[in-house]
Order: sequence, then C-alpha cells, then structure tokens
Amino acid sequence: MENIMTLGPVSSVSWKYWSELKDLNNSVKLELITLLSNSVANSVSETTSEKGWTKSFAGQWQDDRTTEEIINDLRAARNTKIKEVEL
Repeated sequence: MENIMTLGPVSSVSWKYWSELKDLNNSVKLELITLLSNSVANSVSETTSEKGWTKSFAGQWQDDRTTEEIINDLRAARNTKIKEVEL
C-alpha cells in the first residue's frame, strides 16, 4: 500500500475508502472527519465510564461495626494454610 502523506502504512480497508473519498470537496471531507471523530470520541467516553463502574457501590455497605471491628473480623476470617514441604 502507498502512504497517504505521512501516515505511514495504510490498511487495505482504509486505502479502499480513501480511493473512493479522496476526490470529494473539502467541506464534505471536513464533515466526514467530524462524524468519524465524534464516533471515536463517543466510544472513548463509553470506555471511560465503564472503568468507573465500581463507583456505583460507594456508600452502599451498611454495617453497625466500627472500622476496627471489621478489620479484626476480616483478619480473623483469613484462612492461611502453611504446609510443610520436604526438600
């Protein structure tokens, strides 16, 4: 594939579309750029919001124990098994 300006190697899919669209006037090209950019920006914002899904759980835990009591209960519930290994 040829290079389009300085973009580097271009995929066959991109080259196919470029071959069809390169002769459009500049205003149509700019409209297409805007539409494509917006579609990418929307997918990026969706990915960002998916990363913060755990925030929906903030403040949901209800318990009458103090922080220290919860920590002590968690430590007491640990199931650490130490096995002796013969070498």
